[in-house]
Amino acid sequence: MPERLKSTVVFDDTNGMQRVPDRDYDRHRSVHLCFTRSAGGHGPAGYDVRAWGPAFPPRGDGSYRGWLDGAEVVQEAVAVLRETWQEHLIRHVHRDPRPDGPRTVFPFVDAGEGGRVDCPHLDGIGLRLARAGNDLFQLLFYGGDTGMREIGETLFRALDGGECIVTVESDDLFVPWNLLYTAGGPAGDAQGRLVDDTWSFAGFWGHRHLVEHNFSRVRGYDSRISVPEGPVGVGLNVDDRVDEEYPPTPFVAELPGIFDRCARETAVTVRRSKSELAGAFRAMKFDDHISFFGCHGQVTDQDGAARSSWLELADGEKIYGSEIAGWLSRDEPMPMRPLVFVGACQGGQLSSAFYPAAGYHLLRNGARCLLGPQVDLPRAFAREYATLLFGTLLDRGSRLGDAVRELSRFYADDRGNPLGLIFTLYRGLDVHFWPRGPE
Repeated sequence: MPERLKSTVVFDDTNGMQRVPDRDYDRHRSVHLCFTRSAGGHGPAGYDVRAWGPAFPPRGDGSYRGWLDGAEVVQEAVAVLRETWQEHLIRHVHRDPRPDGPRTVFPFVDAGEGGRVDCPHLDGIGLRLARAGNDLFQLLFYGGDTGMREIGETLFRALDGGECIVTVESDDLFVPWNLLYTAGGPAGDAQGRLVDDTWSFAGFWGHRHLVEHNFSRVRGYDSRISVPEGPVGVGLNVDDRVDEEYPPTPFVAELPGIFDRCARETAVTVRRSKSELAGAFRAMKFDDHISFFGCHGQVTDQDGAARSSWLELADGEKIYGSEIAGWLSRDEPMPMRPLVFVGACQGGQLSSAFYPAAGYHLLRNGARCLLGPQVDLPRAFAREYATLLFGTLLDRGSRLGDAVRELSRFYADDRGNPLGLIFTLYRGLDVHFWPRGPE
């Protein structure tokens, strides 16, 4: 009779042998695009573009590579897309007829915890947003040389064929990828061009696909936020004055309660000054698993070009991206490698200047990922979005990319609100909370 082997179960992640453990922490991307800015020989600056992944199968005829002219034109087109969303969502206003007299409303800004957005102009607004996203898609992927057009054709076939996992890598080009739009079926042509007035939320990249922006490679990256014992550390870097702006809307004041209500235990640290934030970032022991910015953001312009950008906490002192880079300039990265969420007023302006600078340094020096809006963030919406996002991550154990897409679909399909699409994920599609230390 064979001897029975002795064993001890140290950790069972199969729920009592009811499921097979998932060891694929980082999913393979079906589309990988890389944009590198170059002087372009004797011509104007442009982008050297490479593409690979299962959507771009090698056939022995070389790699997928193209050239996109006119870096300045591309930057202008990106700004136009952001401004279109800003104008037609954040600044959109209409007169709401009521029995007691009409009133002026901002239907998307005022939307918070509640039902479907009541906006009779949604179809027209959605068409404008779809056209703007489609115009930028056409410029990026069909506005270059023959190699670029081949990338565009292959990419569109993949996107139109089903859900894709997309990583766009660049240290130079920053696009609100979730806001790009490709038209499939009878509403579009062979290259995804929107040819009539028919649009749907499913055409936006952020509604159908999992999309992230990535920077150049960082060694030692791990998508698992390991919390083997004790609470999840949450750092709230805030400016209480945000809630006092007209109309007064509780957002910052609600943040501690958002995390207290999560089923998973959290330990919240509130920072209200530049010195507190600097001390935390400089410290060798940095306890944030989540670093949340609920504050002011600002960008100053000079002759149409971004000159500088900063955040402000409650003390009103400006926090520049270059300063954050200095605080993080040490041999060891931040120990907890936090998930960084930027919920800043005027956050859309930050997307053109602050995210590329501060986001780059955060991700190069230990932050696991950064999530931030591409247009200004209404406070009522921000409060509910944060509640749903972190509840999904902490209570259900979802991956960050899936949670972001789930919320995009929820707001679009259930609420009729395109604002769920405005967030860009800088690295971190697969980031999730892991119940034990790295193996």
